[in-house]
Amino acid sequence: MRVLLATREYPPFYVGGIGKQAFFLAKYLKRKGIEVTVVSFGDPSLSSNDVIFIKPTSSIISRKHDNIAQDIKIIFDIAMFTKSVKNILWREDYNVLHVTEPYVGGFIPYEYKVTTIHSISPDELRVHMRYYETKLSEVFKRLVFYSVIGYSMDLASIATSKIIVTPSVDTMWKLIKVYGVPREKVRFIPNGVEKPPPNEPDKRSARVILGIPEDAFIIFTTAYHVARKRLETLVKATRILKDKELKKITVIIGGEGPLTKYLKSLAVSLNVQDMVRFVGWIPDEKLPLYYKASDVFVITSEYEGGPQTMLEAGIRSIPLIVSDTSSGFMMLANEGFHCLKFKLGDPEDLAEKLITLINDQNLQKKLSYGAKRFASMFRWDNIADKVLAVYKELAL
Repeated sequence: MRVLLATREYPPFYVGGIGKQAFFLAKYLKRKGIEVTVVSFGDPSLSSNDVIFIKPTSSIISRKHDNIAQDIKIIFDIAMFTKSVKNILWREDYNVLHVTEPYVGGFIPYEYKVTTIHSISPDELRVHMRYYETKLSEVFKRLVFYSVIGYSMDLASIATSKIIVTPSVDTMWKLIKVYGVPREKVRFIPNGVEKPPPNEPDKRSARVILGIPEDAFIIFTTAYHVARKRLETLVKATRILKDKELKKITVIIGGEGPLTKYLKSLAVSLNVQDMVRFVGWIPDEKLPLYYKASDVFVITSEYEGGPQTMLEAGIRSIPLIVSDTSSGFMMLANEGFHCLKFKLGDPEDLAEKLITLINDQNLQKKLSYGAKRFASMFRWDNIADKVLAVYKELAL
């Protein structure tokens, strides 16, 4: 079987979890004997026999969006990408076309097409309306994108795909209820995780390498700094922790994005800049060090298609505190065993859960065990089998 995997981002050129998901899906499909070719935005000079990079002219794979002229060109890159993938499909014979998100593949018709939809544009619109404190131009760009391009690509992807895959049960039902997608057309297949290599450093060694104090309680999160991640909740919770005068606490926030300046200014305005460290985008080779150095991993998102970071932290036995949203892995995890859950967007409740964890070593051990048990249910080898079953259903 030959599969063409069309994705906006792919290592080493990626913005968030979709690029990483595409990478591991391709890796494990190949292990099962499937011939996979990836086409993505990136540097064409790094293309290989099984990866085709297309040079972007816009900010489509940029982690920062501070140039409106570059942002406007995104629509032209989408058109160029559409044409390029059509040409590849015309030149060569593939059993399946799998598009990893609707924003780049909505207008690519193919008889055997699968599209993964992580979230729907109406949800993105709703969360961005909340961020009036940030630059109005940034909010306006996002609103225009999701109301025009995003919504159109959602509908086009649904119309041109035989099967829609979604890693979130919540998104699956929204596709059915909001967009009217027939239930038999949608498949729920979660993201996966790899088992860590046996030679990863322990907590003490990881802290030495990263320059993190050994006696501090480390609260870690990493995400693309956009509205739906609700990272301001953690910054505000830090203020509450500071007022409690607990043991030495350091909050590490990885990633960057349109809201980075806002989050940093919020930390300063709340006078917690001494407790919160913004470390920027963390390379894949260093990310395990941050997980291993942490005492707890926090997810504040309003909704998620995964998130993969929850599995990556969990598989390393890092206790989890997550928002009580009805999406992604947060919905599937059991409160009190796999993780602790706090009320979405409530910094006081998040701070309370963190304080409970800090003061209870038995709970830390219980959640450490539960997090690993949860993540172990989503190994990439099993997830690739589920995706392959969809391909066979579609093409054979």
